[in-house]
Amino acid sequence: MKKIGIVGGIGWPSTMEYYRLICEASQRYHRDQDYSGPAPMPEIVIESLNMHFTVNHRGNKDPESWRLWDDYFKQAILRLEQSGAEIIVLASVTPHARLDELSTATKLPIISLYDAVGSYCRENSIKNLLVLGTLPTMTNLAFSYGLEPFDVRVTYPASKEVRASVLSIIESLYNNNREGIADLVEEAVRVCAPKNDLCQPVACLACTELPLAFDQYGGQRQFVVNGIRYLNSTVIHARSVFEACVVDG
Repeated sequence: MKKIGIVGGIGWPSTMEYYRLICEASQRYHRDQDYSGPAPMPEIVIESLNMHFTVNHRGNKDPESWRLWDDYFKQAILRLEQSGAEIIVLASVTPHARLDELSTATKLPIISLYDAVGSYCRENSIKNLLVLGTLPTMTNLAFSYGLEPFDVRVTYPASKEVRASVLSIIESLYNNNREGIADLVEEAVRVCAPKNDLCQPVACLACTELPLAFDQYGGQRQFVVNGIRYLNSTVIHARSVFEACVVDG
């Protein structure tokens, strides 16, 4: 298996989740094979970033405004490469909007979350996706462009009120407050996609914190609650990372 390099700390809960999901994928993969002792696990090295710095140094429409942010991530990627990593994963959704720029730092493959979600949608005949996530994720067209090759139409919450509600939900989950949060997620989805809309999209939980509202479905790539179909982008991405780890590994 290839050695995995994780850019983590963005935030720390997502780093733990990616580590867990990758290891669980390896356990499932090796479960029926005749090994003595623990199942084989991929070697994993983690560069944990300072989320305070990354959030406060996000850029804007001016390309130059991203210089410090990009450099911070690129240095982490280089340290992972120097540690022997053979594939790289950004353990968060938001930074994937800068994937093209960050990829210039290394010749190693950085496993794209957009490709992982797009491939899963194509395999499961999903054509419309409502993306819920951080403010950069919901206001940047990167997710939409990333899924275009897979013939998936991406939409985001249109109103500032719904976006503010999603951000409040993420903050509550980050602080481990889960009571009633699943209902708030459902309310946001229904505002964006009324029940009588025949083109109702699947709701993509495109922030690592959001699936915590549905912890009974942890580890599942998709699930249905009260008639709403959800995709857990973290699980989908982590599974694709492990698949890349075992290919020719």
